Amino acid sequence: MDKKTELMSHAVRLFSLKGFHQTSVQEIAEATGISKGAFYKHFDSKEILFIKILKQHHQEILTEISNSQSNFEEDSKDIFKKKLAIEIERTLSNHEFFMMVFKDFTLTESETLKDVFMELRQSTITLHKTILLDTYGVGIEPFLPDLVAILEGLMQQYIFVLVIEKKQVSIFKLVNFITTTIDAVVDNLDSMEPVLNEARSPAATIEESFQQIIEKIKATETNQEKLMASLYLLKEQVEQEEPQEFLIEALLVYLKQFSFIKNEVAYLENFI
Repeated sequence: MDKKTELMSHAVRLFSLKGFHQTSVQEIAEATGISKGAFYKHFDSKEILFIKILKQHHQEILTEISNSQSNFEEDSKDIFKKKLAIEIERTLSNHEFFMMVFKDFTLTESETLKDVFMELRQSTITLHKTILLDTYGVGIEPFLPDLVAILEGLMQQYIFVLVIEKKQVSIFKLVNFITTTIDAVVDNLDSMEPVLNEARSPAATIEESFQQIIEKIKATETNQEKLMASLYLLKEQVEQEEPQEFLIEALLVYLKQFSFIKNEVAYLENFI
């Protein structure tokens, strides 16, 4: 384990135990066996370290969920349950850290943290939209914000109860219950009206998705030029009356290789 990874590991333990504000850089450095000055060779500040931990946790969940479909013959509902189980299990396994985040921070903490929290929140929403679309099809699109609210509400409330009341329940039983609940809502959408969203055209959804991916690419220093060129080529093909389908498929496969935009590209793919 390199020192940067070791610092993050000790920081998670100390933040979870004492809280972010109550943990000093000195304590993190001493736990890692280095001086306070050496800490700053790896991270510019405690806040930057915290942001790195948040993003790593988030990316690990996204990657595990993304890799959870073992074969294309699996039933979409089974894949849905598997993805929910991963998210719930990972959250529960790190619940001390996430409870600390919930208790120690507000959106007024700092502009940098506010932007990070909003970025991760949007990424999580896109993840849940993608999972729902993959399972129930694009016909649910007008109701996506409502379905995401129901899904996240169920997951968050159960996680909260399990952590606070220290209940032991079967994750299999829990994801079955959540899935059956979403099934019941989807089966009755014909008699409902969207609450959180006005119906949008597929073209508007596609354009919004492209803009979201563009912003994420601009925020990275990795392969930015190639990624932008590939994305604009994809956009150009999608907007043509007779697009080259093989080229669109190849570009989507290429873009989904990059973990930091894979989630957003998978969401876009549903509408192309």
